[in-house]
Amino acid sequence: MSVYVLLIATNLDDYQFFILLKIMFEIFSTRETAILIWSSIFIIIALLILKFKGVFDLLSNFFDRKIQIPLWGMFCYIGAITFAFFTAGVWNMGLLKDTILWSLTSATILFFNMNKAKESAYFKPIIIDNLKAVIPLEFITNFYTFSFGIEMVIIPVMTFIGVMQIVAENSSRTNADHLKTASCLKGLFAGLGILIFIYVFYKTLIDYKSLVTVENLKSLFLPVVYTFLLLPFLYLLALYMNYELLFIRLPYLLDNKKERLQMKLNILLLANLNLKKLHKISTNLNFATYTGQEIRKSLKKILKEPD
Repeated sequence: MSVYVLLIATNLDDYQFFILLKIMFEIFSTRETAILIWSSIFIIIALLILKFKGVFDLLSNFFDRKIQIPLWGMFCYIGAITFAFFTAGVWNMGLLKDTILWSLTSATILFFNMNKAKESAYFKPIIIDNLKAVIPLEFITNFYTFSFGIEMVIIPVMTFIGVMQIVAENSSRTNADHLKTASCLKGLFAGLGILIFIYVFYKTLIDYKSLVTVENLKSLFLPVVYTFLLLPFLYLLALYMNYELLFIRLPYLLDNKKERLQMKLNILLLANLNLKKLHKISTNLNFATYTGQEIRKSLKKILKEPD
């Protein structure tokens, strides 16, 4: 979307460009507009560096039906949740922007990370991170934004410091001197964060009535509620992906089709909806061939083994 907006903008005259910016400021906050512009710049630079051939290859993989079917299934699931909230009078059109942004960012990122989910414990940090979002600090910093010019400066500066800190921490494993740099960057990042929070907190005390509203609270809790309700879909998606990866391996483990079918049925019966059991079977299943009841006994033996 951000690239599309920027490409349109380059073909407009000054007046039309001003109108486009005005519309963007009406729809998005100054922070969202700044992020949109910086994201567009970053994507265009990345396209120029990577060249378009690599991008087309990436897009062809992205539009593969194995990705698109579950992805659109997730969007339909989110749509069903939204419709249920709308029917109940909880959701209104004022939350449309927040719903779309959450779906295209947080939900999509979670979707593409489901291949990492090997047990239910994987979802615990997701729950904790979303609970953190409703504490007062997050509430204040998310709902109070600076002027567009300040946001355009703060976002790249904070991002640069954060990225450099991560790079320094990773490189410190091979070079101990970089640990001092990482520590300094961490302190700088924290210091700037404290200054921003003090200013925002001061502004909030002055104008708290316009900040603490029903619509703002709905906007704050929307990502949290939607993420919690999306977890069952994501869990089933992770389960499906792990089953698919395991079943793709079976022809290399068992030559006999009948035995492969027995193996699949027994895995389904024993692992069922338990992601941890499924991962344990997938990890410990070896190249030995099994016949008859030996398949079930072998799988049970794998599950009884200590983690």
